[in-house]
Amino acid sequence: MKVFDQGKGPAVLLIHAFPLNRTMWEPQFTGLIPHFRVIAPDIRGFGESQPPSPWTMEEIADDLNDLLNRLGIESCAVAGVSMGGYIALPFLSRYPQRIRQLVLANTRARADNEKEKAARNEMIAAIQQNGTAILPDRMLPRLLKPNSPEGVVTVVRKMIEEVNPWAAIHGVIAMRDRFDFSSAVHRINCPTMVVTGEEDAIIRAEDSRALADSIPRSQFVQVPHSGHLSNLENPGEFNRALLEFLRR
Repeated sequence: MKVFDQGKGPAVLLIHAFPLNRTMWEPQFTGLIPHFRVIAPDIRGFGESQPPSPWTMEEIADDLNDLLNRLGIESCAVAGVSMGGYIALPFLSRYPQRIRQLVLANTRARADNEKEKAARNEMIAAIQQNGTAILPDRMLPRLLKPNSPEGVVTVVRKMIEEVNPWAAIHGVIAMRDRFDFSSAVHRINCPTMVVTGEEDAIIRAEDSRALADSIPRSQFVQVPHSGHLSNLENPGEFNRALLEFLRR
């Protein structure tokens, strides 16, 4: 597992979205590194964590637990965007003692419904037939808000274009088959912040608010002028909320 590891202080583990890699967190590094030890891995098959292999959310949780053991980190704050949130929940479920604080950004606790599973299957078939060249045009309008800054579009497009087709397929399968945590989130007892993008086309703001309402004493933050990748589209507001939460 290829990992970014810089800074000193309490550890913060950042889990990236699909089909991106650890560099999606670069807008957060500068703000976090003066105060925290920042750990940002590439999930199996993505970025520089090669070669791709099949995985489940629970197996990635185990990978992250092994990573923390290797790095000598006992506990950390965990922040996940989208797929990163899907991984953070089983990680919390399996290793609750390791998580000091939890940030669930642009993500949900429930599993895919039948319509969403069918869309995942269609995407798998399309990647098998055409490779990942089809992904940028399919995904960018949903990942980013309309008229997103050109620099952000370029960065996200490049990350998507670089993804290994098998990594993408394994990731879609893992998301399609993930466990439903919606009936378990009321048991989360670490400080939690739920983040949504004002213009998120994938996870609606009201769904994120409902998730926050179901987690005891959690904080809800809506990042203005951002879509599904709120940390990239409005890093100023995202970082302000993140730092304020982590430094409590």
